[in-house]
Amino acid sequence: MSRKSGNSGHGRLIWNVGTVSVDESDWRLRVAGREVDIEQKPMELLLALLHRAGEVVTKDELLDLVWPGVTVVPASLPTAIAKLRRALGEAAAIVETVPRLGYRIAGDADVQLTEASDRPLIGFAPGDHVPGASGWQLDRVLARGDADDVWLARSEAGETRVFKFAETPGRLRQLKREARAGQVLAAIGDGPARFVVPVAQAFDRVPAWLAFSDGGTDLGQWFVKYGAGIGRTGRIALVEQAVRAVGAAHALGVLHLDLKPSNLLVSMQTGSPDIRVIDFGSSVLLDHPRLRAAAVTGMTMTESPDGGAPSPAGTPFYLAPELIGDGAPSVASDIYALGLILFQLVVGDLHRPLTPGWEAAIDDQLLSDDIARACALDPADRFVSADLFADNLAALDTRRAEAERVAAEQREADRIRREAERARARRPWVIAAGAALILGTAGTTVAAWQAAHERDEAQRQTAIATAINGFLTDDLLARGDPSKSGNAGETLIDATRRAEPEIARRFGDAPLVAARLYHTLARVYVQQSDWTAARRAYAEADTAYARAGAADSKAAAIARLQHASMEALSYTQGSVERARQIIARERSRLPRDENRIDPEERVWLASARGMAELAGGDVHVSRDQFGLAARLADTMPAVFDARARNDFHQRHAFTLIRLGDGKGAEAEIRHLLAAQTRLLGPTNPDVLLLRMNLGQAYLYQRRFADAIATLSAVLPLMRQQLGQDHRLVQQTLAARVEAYGDLGDYRASIADGRTLYAIALRHQGLHAFRTIGALADMATSECRAPDIASGVADARKAYRASLEAFGAKAALTQGVATSLAQCLIEAGQDAAAAPLIAHVDRKAVAELASDPNWGANIDLAEAEIAVHAGRWTDAAGSLRAATLAYASPQADFFQHRKFEKLSALVNRAASGNVAKSRD
Repeated sequence: MSRKSGNSGHGRLIWNVGTVSVDESDWRLRVAGREVDIEQKPMELLLALLHRAGEVVTKDELLDLVWPGVTVVPASLPTAIAKLRRALGEAAAIVETVPRLGYRIAGDADVQLTEASDRPLIGFAPGDHVPGASGWQLDRVLARGDADDVWLARSEAGETRVFKFAETPGRLRQLKREARAGQVLAAIGDGPARFVVPVAQAFDRVPAWLAFSDGGTDLGQWFVKYGAGIGRTGRIALVEQAVRAVGAAHALGVLHLDLKPSNLLVSMQTGSPDIRVIDFGSSVLLDHPRLRAAAVTGMTMTESPDGGAPSPAGTPFYLAPELIGDGAPSVASDIYALGLILFQLVVGDLHRPLTPGWEAAIDDQLLSDDIARACALDPADRFVSADLFADNLAALDTRRAEAERVAAEQREADRIRREAERARARRPWVIAAGAALILGTAGTTVAAWQAAHERDEAQRQTAIATAINGFLTDDLLARGDPSKSGNAGETLIDATRRAEPEIARRFGDAPLVAARLYHTLARVYVQQSDWTAARRAYAEADTAYARAGAADSKAAAIARLQHASMEALSYTQGSVERARQIIARERSRLPRDENRIDPEERVWLASARGMAELAGGDVHVSRDQFGLAARLADTMPAVFDARARNDFHQRHAFTLIRLGDGKGAEAEIRHLLAAQTRLLGPTNPDVLLLRMNLGQAYLYQRRFADAIATLSAVLPLMRQQLGQDHRLVQQTLAARVEAYGDLGDYRASIADGRTLYAIALRHQGLHAFRTIGALADMATSECRAPDIASGVADARKAYRASLEAFGAKAALTQGVATSLAQCLIEAGQDAAAAPLIAHVDRKAVAELASDPNWGANIDLAEAEIAVHAGRWTDAAGSLRAATLAYASPQADFFQHRKFEKLSALVNRAASGNVAKSRD
């Protein structure tokens, strides 16, 4: 293991391994106290291995570290290793070859950080020639550090370049890292407009150097001269340029990790300020995540050239909190620095920290929110991408207009509610539900329709909105009056169903109004999981759009795509195929080039595809499609409000759960949960859904107790807000069934399973996805309780239903077949169990179960059958395959116990102590 001592960046690193000592400040190697001559490449190899002491460094990694971006002959690495071992002499054994992998340091490495030596800085003076760069002469120093200098140089033709010199191994590594990043960034077509990348290099000498074109004046110096003449809009535009450039780097897998005003250059060549990003010496290439481990980095306080006070730009001032601690660098780390720079430019002070109360200096709430999000302490709460941050800045004016529009709609909704309250003395549920319906359905859908951009449409849209609001007030909410409904116990959904026939009567001659009302009611039915009513309402909406001559309109297309999502969401027999057929028909109406599709329609197309693949196809595709829908919606705040945008991100987070990425899902869900709670309140159904998703994320991190606590807390709130049988109540019960089972509390699991099965059977019938899944999960718990007779019977029933509804190749059917096989093994019916698991598609079921290690269930079942048959070699092989999933005590309680028991029997058999056992 490598032990590090010291915490100052103003020193030198001295490494010690046995009798070997390496001083990085002057490339000095000592063996047994004797100084040894060593060439540069072998020394670089030794330092690369020391910086990864305790690990195997692969040959490719060493080539990348010592010869970055250079194609070398195959013998280069072995030759350099041989030279290194010769230099080490009697201590050569510390460089150990790991066959077929690479090399490592054998023994403990101790690294000490000592006070910097008093040796002079690189001894250059103005007028000196650049070593190794013919025709270039140093003009003036731009920056000076402990072990490097940055100079402006001029050619004999009068051109200028910036040369960055390095004299120590650590600084050389930074130059090489910057050169590698520059090669990657050069792949961007407009890279020269976004970045200052190296144009020449010399790494085979000391001092080594990297040369750049002269890209302009750093933002800090430029702002001192010109900042007063630039208004807020111009300052925000500067930051937007920087954010987009950093986003382009991120897209290529490059993190900067040292963003500050001095690393942003301003050029005025086009007549207006253009930002370019420089200095990728601290960067990390995401496709080579271990590069960061190849350098022991320290925070330096750069002295200003005039010897004055240190500049904050050279301190950890702009570092994200996780980089100051032990956190891993990420896209969010760069976003933090950009958020701080935005704050400083807006307030006009590049030395001002983001201290408590900073919000008082920003009089624009949206801008303040963007800064707060970019600079959130928790990386998971920051913008998920630099592009999203830039889009928010670019859309500030649009977002302000949208906020004003929403406020105006809220005022209008409040007015309608007050008038309705004065007109009728309703029961309390009608007042609350009526207001919610006006705000939650009419308020969003009518607002979208009413916001037609064509001026000649305004009057017609207003008339439609008035008609819809009249229907909601007179035909729907009025049914809360017992004298009209005839039922003092009528619920809002009952009133909705009773009001639906009035649409055809009242708006027979206004089909566009009818279409939009049917569309709104369809979405209400979806929220109630009333798939039959929703399907009918969507069909009526489509018919009404056609009668209005608007079958090809955007509103009609969106309604059909939402219908497809509903079909997939219902998880009923044939629903996935119906969803795909609707999507295929709709896609055929749209332009072949998806980039030419109307952005709003494209969002709903991606969402519908995501839901269809989530229900019955490829969850990876589902994740990508929901991610696309979320990203597109984020760019259209005037069309999709914050709640709607968060809903798309929730669906993306759920696909992470389904793919078994519980930790990644948790991070995304926590951010959404905070945002939706602020927006909607703690008991809103959207918030309750996210709380349930958080419990699911815990479940797939095997944090079973946390999952049960979270799910148990949200379940009564869901029942109270949504009703006892709502689909979210069912999902919450299903997750808790699994969590109880994983903890070994089978009685609690069975109790929840019976409740869930009864709800699903009552509402969806035996052949629905949720009904079959609930029955199979309950059967598994029964067989483990053990109530084996009931478990086998219920598992057989679930298996037959899945075969009839989805077919033998469906992932659900094969998962249920495995549950039945496990029950049969518990019942001593190995011969009946074996064929059920012989041809299971492990990958498909693993994705359905959100468990990448699900296939270990098959391995464990096969191991048990082999043990019962005395086939000990087969059993041992199957147990080895199941080790990763079930050897740990944190694994599923029942399966871990079975794994331990079978392993003990196999070990005893290997010792000759057992021949065959069913125990």
